[in-house]
Amino acid sequence: MKNKYWRTNFWYKTARFFAKFPITHKFNYKAKKCTIKAPFIVLCNHTTDYDALLIASTFKEPIHFVMSDHVSSIPVVGKVIKHLVSPIPITKSTLDAATVKNMMRVCKNGGALGLFPEGNKSFSGGMSTIKPSITKLLKKLNIPVVLFTIEGGYFTTPRWTKLKRKGYTEGKVKRIIKPEELDSISNEDLYSVITSELNVNAYDVQRKKQADFVCKDLAKHIESLLYMCPTCKNLASIYGEYNHVKCHNCDLIGEFDNRGYIIGTPFNRLDEWDAWQKEQLKNLDYSKYKDTPLFDEKNFTVKVKHTKYKNDKLGKYDLKLFNDKLCLLPKSRGKDLIEIPLNQIIGYGIEGSNGMQLWTKDNKVYRIKNKPNISGLKYINTICAITNTPMKF
Repeated sequence: MKNKYWRTNFWYKTARFFAKFPITHKFNYKAKKCTIKAPFIVLCNHTTDYDALLIASTFKEPIHFVMSDHVSSIPVVGKVIKHLVSPIPITKSTLDAATVKNMMRVCKNGGALGLFPEGNKSFSGGMSTIKPSITKLLKKLNIPVVLFTIEGGYFTTPRWTKLKRKGYTEGKVKRIIKPEELDSISNEDLYSVITSELNVNAYDVQRKKQADFVCKDLAKHIESLLYMCPTCKNLASIYGEYNHVKCHNCDLIGEFDNRGYIIGTPFNRLDEWDAWQKEQLKNLDYSKYKDTPLFDEKNFTVKVKHTKYKNDKLGKYDLKLFNDKLCLLPKSRGKDLIEIPLNQIIGYGIEGSNGMQLWTKDNKVYRIKNKPNISGLKYINTICAITNTPMKF
């Protein structure tokens, strides 16, 4: 079937031509070309903000990526992206009817799709959760499924920092599942194939590769990920300083090395430290935080989602998290206090390194962001612990 997306095809090929060298050089990216013809869908693990560009340089066919709508809603940039490459907008970690409908339309018009089924980049190097419903989507699309992985991306651009490392990335086509195989395989077996093929743990790969990822401030913004000290168990006291990980509350100090390990602390792997702090959050006594906030921080920019391409900016707010609500205190006159009861939160997401998304039972989606050294992850995971909700970041 003839592909009808002439504008997307033109700009896709033009951008790929000019971006190929700087992107592949910047990431030291290597991959064998894949010449599969559209329609097809690429499923890939999510490691960097540039994964779509890395994939695009590997496949000959233009790919319509399912993209978080917070990118599409960026002023000017979002409109340019929408016009040039026709991404399919999606609210973080959700696959609603409109998104699926847009994907079906691309397939019927002979286009190729790209999807990161985890829905999120990894914070600590492990694989995020893939929802089992992905199998129903793939069977509904009924087109070839390309399972593709990127290695090295996590340590090149860790999600918790803005600073990039000089290292390597490698792309691989792990498997192509044809439509006839989709018809014959059960949803359970298909899900098992997808999760096993896409599962890339950065530290497991690093154990074999022993590659260096060089940066002058290796630990900068580590507090976006690590929020509990393993020595004194204090909340929100960890911080990064040059190549060192320290605690404001005790004498803990560790050195972040070029291979992604922390030397001199109880945990030398970020994924192990992260798993521990999540378990600690689940076991905290939150009864004493009815009137006293767990976290009290200032100057968050707050927006409310209007459409998938637009947000209404509410302004600057201070945040206080209690055991039953999140309070947003306005910084300017004329603004009202916003209280979000924790039991009214029905979904959540993380934007970039530290932005938060909270969607509530009254159909509002709040977007909350601060400086890179203010962790949104600690708010999200603490809310999950209080409400007994699975932590997916």
